[in-house]
Amino acid sequence: MSWSLTELEQWLQTVEPSAEQRTLFDWLEIPPTASATAIQDAYHRIARTRHPDLFRQRVSAEVLDRLVRMYARVTAAYAELRVPERCAGYLRELRGRPAAGPTAAAAPSADVDPVRAMNPRALQLYRRAEGALRIGDRTAATLHVKMAIAADPNSSFLRAALAELMGKKA
Repeated sequence: MSWSLTELEQWLQTVEPSAEQRTLFDWLEIPPTASATAIQDAYHRIARTRHPDLFRQRVSAEVLDRLVRMYARVTAAYAELRVPERCAGYLRELRGRPAAGPTAAAAPSADVDPVRAMNPRALQLYRRAEGALRIGDRTAATLHVKMAIAADPNSSFLRAALAELMGKKA
């Protein structure tokens, strides 16, 4: 059962302002002590109510774009937490994180390949975008780059790729 448009808009208004500060557990609406089964159940619960395909014909392009960006964060959280080793590593990272906000990422050196510097999920989505472009599907390519940005929001490379796809200067 999908949500009403009002529930969807309320959720977007709640998560968008705090998107950068949310943990992977926050995106799945579960505590850090959640079991593997609870992680999977949470993802499926969210998918049943907020998957973009459920709203594609019911909302404006702007709202759909917002939903795609936020739902991509949910999907990226699930992709990371569903693998026990990565979940454990993320929990260790959370415990080491200072209480006052997220850790500052180090600036990449000039000799680092920006594509290889992406996290694995963002790289996978970027590769899908490249494949879509090869067959001439700019819409799918744009969607994949937007989801890659949601998975790796600090990537200036991905933002430049999106700007190029959308015909804007980076």
